[in-house]
Amino acid sequence: MTSTPSSRDVLPDLLVRPPCGTREFVDGWAHLIVDPVRQLAMLADLFEHGLLSRSEYETFKQHIRGL
Repeated sequence: MTSTPSSRDVLPDLLVRPPCGTREFVDGWAHLIVDPVRQLAMLADLFEHGLLSRSEYETFKQHIRGL
């Protein structure tokens, strides 16, 4: 006994969505997502090179940790 494929077998269900990042509109705003780990690394690099004072570093670090 063989079954014939129904329309549900061929087409995905309405509740099924593609994996995150495969839709076209994701490319438009993906660069706006904040990565706190990367920000802290960049902040530490600025501090190590003397471009930020200790107080500026601590202020920005607390702000990033609050995200």
